[in-house]
Amino acid sequence: MPTAARIISALCIAFIAWVVSGLIKQLMPDEPDFGVFVPLCVVVGALCGWKILGLRADRGRLGYANAIGVGLSAMAMTVFWVLLIVSAWESFEIAMHRTFHDPMRVIYGLYPIVTEHLQTMSDTDVIVWLVFGGAITGIIAHMAGSKWPGR
Repeated sequence: MPTAARIISALCIAFIAWVVSGLIKQLMPDEPDFGVFVPLCVVVGALCGWKILGLRADRGRLGYANAIGVGLSAMAMTVFWVLLIVSAWESFEIAMHRTFHDPMRVIYGLYPIVTEHLQTMSDTDVIVWLVFGGAITGIIAHMAGSKWPGR
């Protein structure tokens, strides 16, 4: 059921995911086509904001410290799922070119791809947006949940 905390959480995390995906696109100028990277980040961000942060901030009983922690958790889960989906897709594309001779090598091939993407994400601007955006989103969701409690 949609509540104010869930809607605001989804919108804020999706906005931060959109900004961070733009920053990552600037950090990787050699990639000409990002395909559905930005919409994927926005959708995963909205889902994590709705399910993780919005669910816990629903009635405004978190408190500010816990709201910051849950906001950071929602942001971390957004990064995890986007990283996993993008890396799995990239590993699948490599497998389609028949460079892996064994199905388990596709799974083992995820590790270098994830490591490469994490090195790209270790830029200061990206980390600042993720940390402060998650913390501020947690506080805003808590305030929305306490002002407009659901159910």
